[in-house]
Amino acid sequence: AADTTALKKIPGIGTYYARRIVAYRERLGGFYSASQLAEIEGLPESASAFVTVDPSAVRRINVNRLTLDQLRRHPYINYYQARDIVDYRRLRGKIADIRQLRLMRSFTDKDIEHIAHYIEY
Repeated sequence: AADTTALKKIPGIGTYYARRIVAYRERLGGFYSASQLAEIEGLPESASAFVTVDPSAVRRINVNRLTLDQLRRHPYINYYQARDIVDYRRLRGKIADIRQLRLMRSFTDKDIEHIAHYIEY
């Protein structure tokens, strides 16, 4: 929840990285783990030691309501995954559980692990 001013107090984090952290956090809907900071290219690894996150503050997206374009805007959902979700809903109805995403070829176990924190039904 920190703003760029607070983030710049972390050793190795200047204005550039503070802005990137905030922008990535907004695109994701919040961080569920400090280790997600490693997904920001070039960010010093030591920065995550100074960060705590509140997983309960993560903003979730409803996979049954969003359009293909809205789904693919999430950093953890690519075009093919969004298309598979929309096609599944069209052919089989609403998604009720994450296990249904596991049946789609476009989702790997790692994808499921990441996205599980951000979706609701």
